[in-house]
Amino acid sequence: MFQRLCIHVIQRLRPVHAHLYLQPGMEDCSDDMDGPVEDIGSRSCVTRFVKTLLSIMEHGVKPHSKHLTEYFAFLYEFAKMGEEESQFLLSLQAISTMVHFYMGTKGPENPQVEVLSEEEGEEEEEEEDILSLAEEKYRPAALEKMIALIALLVEQSRSERHLTLSQNDMAALTGGKGFPFLFQHIRDGINIRQTCNLIFSLCRYNNRLAEHIVSMLFTSIAKLTPEAANPFFKLLTMLMEFAGGPPGMPPFASYILQRIWEVIEYNPSQCLDWLAVQTPRNKLAHSWVLQNMENWVERFLLAHNYPRVRTSAAYLLVSLIPSNSFRQMFRSTRSLHIPTRDLPLSPDTTVVLHQVYNVLLGLLSRAKLYVDAAVHGTTKLVPYFSFMTYCLISKTEKLMFSTYFMDLWNLFQPKLSEPAIATNHNKQALLSFWYNVCVDCPENVRLIVQNPVVTKNIAFNYILADHDDQDVVLFNRGMLPAYYGILRLCCEQSPAFTRQLASHQNIQWAFKNLTPHASQYPGAVEELFNLMQLFVAQRPDMREEEIEDIKQFKKTTISCYLRCLDGRSCWTTLISAFRILLESDEDRLLVVFNRGLILMTESFNTLHMMYHEATACHVTGDLVELLSIFLSVLKSTRPYLQRKDVKQALIQWQERIEFAHKLLTLLNSYSPPELRNACIDVLKELVLLSPHDFLHTLVPFLQHNHCTYHHSNIPMSLGPYFPCRENLKLIGGKSNIRPPRPELNMCLLPTMVEASKGKDDVYDRMLLDYFFSYHQFIHLLCRVAINCEKFTETLVKMSVLVAYEGLPLHLALFPKLWTELCQTQSAMSKNCVKLLCEDPVFAEYIKCILMDERTFLNNNIVYTFLTHFLLKVQGQVFSEANCANLINTLITNLINQYQSLESDFSNQRVEISKASSTLNGDLRALALLLSVHTPKQLNSALIPTLQELLNKCRACQQQRNSLQEQEAKERKTKDDEGATPVKRRRVSSDEEHTVDIGDIKAEPREALTPTSTSDNETRDSSIIDPGTEQDPPSPESSSVKEYRMEVPSSFSEDIMLAARSQHTEEQPGNGKFEECKEFKDLQTSKDSMGAEEDSEFPSTSISAVLSDLADLRSCDGQALPSQDPETNLSISCGHSRGLFSHMQQHDILDILCRTIESTIHVVTRISGKGNQAAS
Repeated sequence: MFQRLCIHVIQRLRPVHAHLYLQPGMEDCSDDMDGPVEDIGSRSCVTRFVKTLLSIMEHGVKPHSKHLTEYFAFLYEFAKMGEEESQFLLSLQAISTMVHFYMGTKGPENPQVEVLSEEEGEEEEEEEDILSLAEEKYRPAALEKMIALIALLVEQSRSERHLTLSQNDMAALTGGKGFPFLFQHIRDGINIRQTCNLIFSLCRYNNRLAEHIVSMLFTSIAKLTPEAANPFFKLLTMLMEFAGGPPGMPPFASYILQRIWEVIEYNPSQCLDWLAVQTPRNKLAHSWVLQNMENWVERFLLAHNYPRVRTSAAYLLVSLIPSNSFRQMFRSTRSLHIPTRDLPLSPDTTVVLHQVYNVLLGLLSRAKLYVDAAVHGTTKLVPYFSFMTYCLISKTEKLMFSTYFMDLWNLFQPKLSEPAIATNHNKQALLSFWYNVCVDCPENVRLIVQNPVVTKNIAFNYILADHDDQDVVLFNRGMLPAYYGILRLCCEQSPAFTRQLASHQNIQWAFKNLTPHASQYPGAVEELFNLMQLFVAQRPDMREEEIEDIKQFKKTTISCYLRCLDGRSCWTTLISAFRILLESDEDRLLVVFNRGLILMTESFNTLHMMYHEATACHVTGDLVELLSIFLSVLKSTRPYLQRKDVKQALIQWQERIEFAHKLLTLLNSYSPPELRNACIDVLKELVLLSPHDFLHTLVPFLQHNHCTYHHSNIPMSLGPYFPCRENLKLIGGKSNIRPPRPELNMCLLPTMVEASKGKDDVYDRMLLDYFFSYHQFIHLLCRVAINCEKFTETLVKMSVLVAYEGLPLHLALFPKLWTELCQTQSAMSKNCVKLLCEDPVFAEYIKCILMDERTFLNNNIVYTFLTHFLLKVQGQVFSEANCANLINTLITNLINQYQSLESDFSNQRVEISKASSTLNGDLRALALLLSVHTPKQLNSALIPTLQELLNKCRACQQQRNSLQEQEAKERKTKDDEGATPVKRRRVSSDEEHTVDIGDIKAEPREALTPTSTSDNETRDSSIIDPGTEQDPPSPESSSVKEYRMEVPSSFSEDIMLAARSQHTEEQPGNGKFEECKEFKDLQTSKDSMGAEEDSEFPSTSISAVLSDLADLRSCDGQALPSQDPETNLSISCGHSRGLFSHMQQHDILDILCRTIESTIHVVTRISGKGNQAAS
């Protein structure tokens, strides 16, 4: 504040006193102006005050001058007021005073002057000793104004081309050896910017002085430590940046660049870093560094012993490329394996890049001088290859390398590849460059594979696989991907090299010692498995010996893995390897013979444990892939079960029962669908391979599980994958939720069903997708049990309990199985039917169909099933009164339904579909009930209602026929334009074929099997009726039983029929199960109706049925109702059950008309009998 007050006072006095500043004292009252210099300024109080301040410095720093910052700030502000003030200070030789003051504080005993605090100053106010500024080098701001003042005064002293400084001032600034004042305050880092201005002022029109000062700067840099030399480099940067300005300035840039090499030996890293900063800014520096590359690149980038210097040389090379993005990306790159990609450079920039890159390529031949680890270490070439890798911005740079290929090879082999050095970073950097120069450049790869010397020796490369040494692991993680990547690129281009490499001992070593450690070497393991895929790939033009080589490679590698892998920890390697190697049954049987099933079971057990206990581990994908391999291996054994070696290998797999139980514990709503389906596929195959073992162990477990959920009051825990109408979008976010414990939970209790069949299309599809494959598995157990004579009471109870749970799904698996059993005249089947009829759950199953699921009766399989069994259990299902009440209720509902139909019945296609399905189900239920109970009196309105309903249906048929003719004409027109698709021809040829109501009613998606990990072939072959395949050898008997099910009506069809009611009319024996069979006591009607159907609806082959189902599957794939161009089947948008609007309405009307006719006939007969009894 005092300094500002003084300046303010002087500014107020200046107009009056300024002309007095340079006048001598007037004590003698004379006008003599030539008084002594010491008297200058004595006439003004301002100048006297300033002289007094300057006198303080003549005796060093006293306690009363402790605030140097304010002291020099005042003098600096005073000098800036005008020319009079500057000339006054110059006349007093203030520059000399300040220099001597500053240098006086730098003596050997007193190197700095201490600025004391206020309290210390007051205590020592009277002392006259010189004080020190010991810490001032850390606070140079105290003297910054002094340097600024000196620079200002020097510039103010200029008179055209000369300085008018006194000899004392000039000597103080430039005198002495090595410019001590300049050296000292530069070293102290005091106001380098003003120091630069001071040098500019001193050296203007004085090139010689400029050269001496530059020489002093470099001499100082050579003598000082890197840290102490920083201010000098900062000053050099400022001198280099000067451009333009007033005339007379010396060429500092030229002087500096000429002298830089003199000191680079003493401080190379700092000099290179300084040049790296200057080259992008200064064209002269850029040109000079670029033209002298031959003199410094090898010297500092390759030969120098210090890594810091080599890194600085690399950065200097980067700075030569005139592209900011190029320089910045290099500075942020941390990996040797990431060259510059998609970096657009201007033509001029590319020219410079190629100039630099060519110089580096030329050094490849000399690089071998620096690879001897004993002399040069193992890192000298890292910056060199790192920068060359970074230069690969396009294929042009890669092709530039081609002429230097042998220089690189001679550098790699043998001096880098053969020495037993654990972590040779030179080799890592070289391989990284070599790999990147070959990627997307087949010309460079061809140089390798066409050189016999290279192909013979490239596989020899010393690798230390010490998985416990972290340094070795990190080194291999960087080096091995590049090395094996080069080998992969060569194999992709040369089949001969591929065969040669596949048999090399080092490749088998890598498979054995590296691939089991995928977590430590992810990149290398990925490349090794890519190589493995190339080794086993077959081409059409392969010779026999090549195919044999492949077989031998697979055999050797599979055997190696089966010997060395620990299944408990190396499941990732096992999955990846087997996925590639197991291509044929021979490969898979090799796994079976060499205890591979035991190894995979160990892996499965570990994954099973991690899946339930380690919440941070995401092993679902590994589980699914492992089970897929399991399935393929197990399938491969089925055709060879008669071989003793296969039987023995399966017998040795003692963990199979525990394995199956763990598979069952993955069947719950916490497991994603792909995992559940994979487990079920494997379970099916296990049952087919060893039916006796698994029937004995799995059936009681399954039965107990289902009974527990039915009889327990504990609320069921449902996971995120259980079908739910609400919060469907949250399923994906909950995929990491684990079950509380491993559990089998595929039970579907009535309380868990949110909507009955047909109410919600999406929900129905979700429910079916979730449960269908499990019900298939239960059905398979029953089929296998029949073939093995193991259909126990427990299995019967489980079968009916699961069928009862699956009623909301409308699956026809259970009805078809028991219908066939009922028709089989064998002791076992009769006993099973007896056990079934005694089970109270079975009575509840039938009652539920007749009471709540009557649309299920639209399926002919179900309807036929009830015609067989309702009579057997009618007493358990309904009492006489309940049956009569249900009949009356059905009749009332039929009448009400008809009355609620719209008058324009023929035009309401969607309404027809809905009403027809319900009406047909109710009519069939009524017929079944009338077959077991004859009521005393029927509603008189029933027959008239049925007659009117029949008339309306026939009217709709006529309208449909006319519409069908019109569509046929349009279709014919389209067919003339192109070939008729196969599926369209089949639909048109089967127009007269009747599809059951159940076909129409079921969801289009139902024909689809839920997604599985295996392909379609695997899914289909895994669910084959044991009666149609060669059965596994049974300990009791190997002969086929008489009652074994036949091919056409068995399991392969059941799977399709379960999802959608199938064309049961296509089977020759099923034609009799039409409406005529509604009453067993009406034989005449039954015969006539059966004959009519046999003639009107001819059966077709099984292959046609499956083909049609395949067509329907293709239709089902449509997410939204749309027109299928191949089948010409349109899906009705408004139909709540996803009906086919034309073909299926045709079937609905046909079936409904025939059902109504049959019902009228039966009701008339019953009414006639009732009238006769009354009379």
